[in-house]
Amino acid sequence: MKKLLSTVILLGTINFLIGQNLPFNFENGLVSTSTFIDFDGGPATVLTNPNPSGSNSSSKVAKIVRNGGATWSGSKIILSSNLDFSIKNIISMKVYTTAPVGTIIKFKLEGLTSSIERDAQTTLSNEWEELSWDFTGEPSRFNTLVFMFDYGNIGNGSANSTFLFDDIQQVFGGYQLDLPVTFQDNTINYTTTDFGGNISQMVVDPVNANNNVIKVVKPTTAATWAGTTIGTPAGFLSNIPLSLSSSIMTVRVWSPSSGTPIRLKVEDSSDPTHTCETETNTSINGGWETITFDFKNQAPGTELLSIGLGFGWTYNMASIFFNFGTDGSSAGEKTYYFDDVWFGSPPNTVNLEECIWNNNKQNVIVFPNPSKENINIQTLNYIGIVETQLFDLLGNDIINSCSRNLSIKHIKKGVYILRISYDGNISEIKIIKN
Repeated sequence: MKKLLSTVILLGTINFLIGQNLPFNFENGLVSTSTFIDFDGGPATVLTNPNPSGSNSSSKVAKIVRNGGATWSGSKIILSSNLDFSIKNIISMKVYTTAPVGTIIKFKLEGLTSSIERDAQTTLSNEWEELSWDFTGEPSRFNTLVFMFDYGNIGNGSANSTFLFDDIQQVFGGYQLDLPVTFQDNTINYTTTDFGGNISQMVVDPVNANNNVIKVVKPTTAATWAGTTIGTPAGFLSNIPLSLSSSIMTVRVWSPSSGTPIRLKVEDSSDPTHTCETETNTSINGGWETITFDFKNQAPGTELLSIGLGFGWTYNMASIFFNFGTDGSSAGEKTYYFDDVWFGSPPNTVNLEECIWNNNKQNVIVFPNPSKENINIQTLNYIGIVETQLFDLLGNDIINSCSRNLSIKHIKKGVYILRISYDGNISEIKIIKN
């Protein structure tokens, strides 16, 4: 009897696992009603498409009807292997509902020991649309898709609590961003992550049609701490090389009024308790300015940079807060913009022209330069391996590395030549060690 029971359990598990991997739809019968694992009042079924229109004319779709249960009820599918986000970093899915625009669709991924989740809001009602959830930088340890529609509310079984979905797939959404962030490279994923009620999106600069920037709206419903993470919850590709001697970041911002407090926070994307925050005020009414944030001047009540570095903390994520400390209802809805996020001071055009000596000058940026301790290498439109050699002016080979972050604190003050080999190209840049 025990052997028979084990066989039944095994067959049931296989039923959940056979053939399920991304991408999939509901046309060929590999994913059926029995594939789903429902929980807390969110039953899923596969049925004939009741609304074959617009962007989805498929004959079969899935449906979840929220009727009672928990605020987090839904259904899940176990895949046959873990998801890999190294290239295809976004999950997209077509959704149809008559629920109001702004309904939250939560997409959760589960593994053996951990889970992650992302939210998307509907932008259409009573027609199909494709929504996406960004998992850039997440590890390959999740094999379960969890669907939670109208998250946070209890459904009543009505049309507004009914959700159709189809065509679940992974797509390439751009490479993980890294400093400096300019919003000009169409191969980079410039997703921003809002919290506290902010609403952000990448737009054309209102004063320069050739430039892209991030527009941030802090509406009347926003909290005092409403902010925007520059990137996804995975943060930057590389750690921000903060030290007590290199503690500055700069951001170009546009604010409707001077004297507006702007806070910048850096943290470890894998440990939100490891943070450092600093704050300064705008000085221009309705215009662009470059604001310097020195993390040695920490914001009141936040951790000292020296303490964090002393504990060995690293920082790979940054969030910006406009009019920090004032909620939207007190200030009224305000619109802000930001661009050009740099570690250290951004080079000006003249210095870049002087420092880069070949035809690839628009594709390689080295910063900060001059520097006392570290220099960082950014190759535009390329995120693969770079080989670096540092020479003195006599031609002596000083440093050889495959890193984009070089420590130069041990070399003498002076002028050096940095040779960068990448993707079949070679650039030579003048480096000044202070």
